Amino acid sequence: MKKTALLLLCLWVYFAGTPETFAQEKPQKEAREKEESEKGPALFEYEPDFLAAEEARRAEMERILGIIDTLDISETRRLKLIRDLYRRKESKRLSKILLADTEFEDAEPDDFQ
Repeated sequence: MKKTALLLLCLWVYFAGTPETFAQEKPQKEAREKEESEKGPALFEYEPDFLAAEEARRAEMERILGIIDTLDISETRRLKLIRDLYRRKESKRLSKILLADTEFEDAEPDDFQ
């Protein structure tokens, strides 16, 4: 009888104290989640221009992809160039193709007179 009463007392103390422990953690957890959502991901703390850099990288990849699509080359070589473009920015095949891509500035009419 004494062992049963002692066991019931221990179980009652354990279950009576458990909700208080969880109650202390819940507001802290909610406050921490709210603070993280307001602050944004931790990545932006260390690299604030990540989205702008990623957009610039995608725009450059689309420009190079447009150049690759306009070339008169075989399908297998075109696929190799696209694979190089997505895997790594610098490759010998891509540099050969992009070497021919130059931009010329318009000359002013005064230069020809």
